[in-house]
Amino acid sequence: MESSRRSGFEGLSIGFLIVAFAVSLLIAWSLDDWILTVPVFFLAAGIFYTALSFVIHRSPQKPGEVPKISTYYLFWGTSIAIVGAMWLINRQYPDSLVLLVIIFILWIGLMAVVLSLPRLRKSQAQ
Repeated sequence: MESSRRSGFEGLSIGFLIVAFAVSLLIAWSLDDWILTVPVFFLAAGIFYTALSFVIHRSPQKPGEVPKISTYYLFWGTSIAIVGAMWLINRQYPDSLVLLVIIFILWIGLMAVVLSLPRLRKSQAQ
């Protein structure tokens, strides 16, 4: 049963990414700025994978257990969305690259702390 549920998420992911790529191409074409394809796609894919991590996290499983794939999607989804947002912000405000890199490094550190908390709680409970 677990493998069929994962296949459903994989099929959903592939379908959404194809649609997100088409939408990002349409946005870039309508604005006549083809470099926008990448950050818009990153932003859409990142938001989707972050939302998917919460759906997987809420799916039925053993009580108190969070699937590892949920944390994987949460980390990479938010990271990709932040890179896309940083790219768009840097295009709007070109002198903000240093600040954006600092924010990204802080984000990676925050995610490392947040994702290590469940393991820390589990090791202290034993």
